[in-house]
Amino acid sequence: MAHGPEAVAHARRIARSMLSTWQIGDDAAHSVLLVVSELVTNAVEHARPPLTLHLSRENTARRVWVGITDGGPATREGAWASSCAHDEHGRGLAIVEALATTHGARRHTGGTTYWARLPLAHGAR
Repeated sequence: MAHGPEAVAHARRIARSMLSTWQIGDDAAHSVLLVVSELVTNAVEHARPPLTLHLSRENTARRVWVGITDGGPATREGAWASSCAHDEHGRGLAIVEALATTHGARRHTGGTTYWARLPLAHGAR
């Protein structure tokens, strides 16, 4: 995906299409889309390109796995993060933590993948 503000909308469109194909309910889909938005925003603001979205339905556990792979930490903050007050950003990972059953990051050659697993059933943490 392009490494810019348009990446968030693009990632949401891709995710929405997959969730629809998988027949994921509205509540779970909204949570997945919010996590996609937060992780992509963080990648655009704090990491280098390239930017890749990964989605996987885990049928046995009734979860969706979301991953965003970036090119590793940026040498400077993105335009949005550097233009706002400290208390106006930094909430994205708290949102991910609140919605996901588990989440984390894996550093690898060429970048980092930030991921989250979200339940398909409301309240099924």
